[in-house]
This record gives sequence, structure tokens and C-alpha cells, in this order.
Amino acid sequence: MYRIAIVDDDYMVRESTKEVIERNFKEENFQVECFSTFSQLQSELSQELFTVYILDIELPDGNGLELAKEIRKIQERAYIVFLTAYEKYALSGYEVRAFHYIIKENMEKKLVQTMRQICREIGMHVKGQYLVKRAGVFEKVALREICYIYKEQKNSIFVTLQGKKANRESLKEVAGKLPKEQFVMAERGYIVNLLHVERLEKGMLTMDNGDLIKVGRGHNREIMQKMSEYMERGWR
Repeated sequence: MYRIAIVDDDYMVRESTKEVIERNFKEENFQVECFSTFSQLQSELSQELFTVYILDIELPDGNGLELAKEIRKIQERAYIVFLTAYEKYALSGYEVRAFHYIIKENMEKKLVQTMRQICREIGMHVKGQYLVKRAGVFEKVALREICYIYKEQKNSIFVTLQGKKANRESLKEVAGKLPKEQFVMAERGYIVNLLHVERLEKGMLTMDNGDLIKVGRGHNREIMQKMSEYMERGWR
């Protein structure tokens, strides 16, 4: 049973969001629960967790971004989707690694697309991999586990959630095999996974493992554009 939490202080939005999910995903094993406040969901989290969180950002007793931070403290891999009337918060979603950011006026179409992506993810955890090669060893690494990759002489080093992995391929070879929607060049010698970017500020990327990566002068605008496109499309 996959549980979905919808948090919005507007009753009509909560019910229409729930109805869209239940109507379009009858065969999926979803249990949808609605909450009108920040504190209602916080109370529920002390007992049971959810697979997907659909959050409004402006709540009467708190902020959806702060709520998402609380969720991230206890659930590293939960799917967080922001459903809001305001575009101004879009890039802030990177701080909590939001799966998607949906404007309410486009809700139904975008929500269905997003939930389909999540359904594929739930059933495809072993897909989307890179074959790392070193000294006669071949190891599969999930793309979602890769934080960033950097050049070391003629080789490349994969910095993953499990640690560093040396790869006997040049960074150029690696870049040619990775999905360009998800992996971008930060500067000469570094490729970053947008999934793990928390912040872009003053020419520096902050990754979710705490590492800082300088953005090359010619890559800043491209990365900002890719980050915006990533939030619009959703990936994970």
C-alpha cells in the first residue's frame, strides 16, 4: 500500500487533488489522505509515513518548505511535490530535493504526468544505471545514487551516496553516456547530478552531501536554466 498525503488549507483544492489521483490511478495501490494544516501532518508523521507528499507552500500555521525539511529529516527518499499558486518559490524546492513543482492553475494535467513518473519510479528502482569499470571490476551504480563526477588524470571519480568509485573512463566519455536533462557540466572537470543540487548561489553549487562545487564562468546561465527545466519536468 502506497500512501499519499495532500496538505492544503483550501478544501476544494484538497478534494480535487484527491479526486484527480483516484480517478486516474484506480489500478494503483494508493491510499490518499488529506490534511488542512502543517501541524496535522506533523502529528501523523510520528505514527506513520507516506510515499508521496503533495504540499501547498503557504499554510495557515506554517510554510510548506519548512514542512518538507521536516519530512526530509526522517525520509530521505520520499517524493515531495509542491502544489501552489505561486511560481516564486520554484527554485527553493531544490533545498528539499522536491520531485516536482506544480502551479495550481495547471494542476490536473501536470499532476497526472507527475504521478505517472512516480509510478514508474516505484516500479523501476533497478533501472537507470551506469556501469563503472576499474582494474577488471565492473559495478552497476544507479544514476540516482551519483552526486557528482570529477576528472582525475585520464580517469573519472564517481562521488555517490555510498562513497567514491574510480572509473577507468575519461570525463568526456562518461558525459556522453549520461542523460543531459539530469547531469550537467559545472566547470571543466566536474559533472553534477541535478537531483543532488541543493542550492546555486554566488557561483557555487551546494550538493546535498555538503560538498561545494564552483560553477565555471561559462556554465552559470546554463545551470540556472537546466535547474528550472528540471523542476518543471521532474526526474528522479
